[in-house]
Amino acid sequence: MSLTINHQTNDISATSGSMTIDGGGTGSPAGSVIYHASYTAPSGFLKANGAAVSRSTYAALFTAIGTTFGSGDGSSTFNVPDLRGEFMRGWDDSRGIDGGRSFGSTQADELKSHDHTQRPGSSIGRHFNIYSFSGGSWPSEQSGNVIGGANTGATGGTETRPRNIALLACIKY
Repeated sequence: MSLTINHQTNDISATSGSMTIDGGGTGSPAGSVIYHASYTAPSGFLKANGAAVSRSTYAALFTAIGTTFGSGDGSSTFNVPDLRGEFMRGWDDSRGIDGGRSFGSTQADELKSHDHTQRPGSSIGRHFNIYSFSGGSWPSEQSGNVIGGANTGATGGTETRPRNIALLACIKY
């Protein structure tokens, strides 16, 4: 194995057998995805914004990902993945957790099916209600059993998501 480190440019090159990894300052192979805390992609990377890019200019990236994320114009360009506003999920690769999906495919958002209905006679435990009436409202603390049934109604926003931070997704070329 041969390892070369250029301390002035921070480039790392490693050769093992027939595989060569040229880091371009990162040690990452073409097709690697990073998140960057800047509005612009660092040297050696493109924004992962779905753009059609040249197959010849970005030959190493085209070799790595091909047309998985789009064939561009079908001859001289291909598309990089569009990761803007997306959460990435590890590919199932025959594990069976998220089976039936092809590599690079997308999924729409989804919330696992459930309900919040209280059935008559079920214990509701201690809870806090706000009763409204013409001209105002008053709080009431209650506990006991549901008499006629109840439903919590709709709650939440327009999507299901964890806490997050927006960074720039980039792909190594």
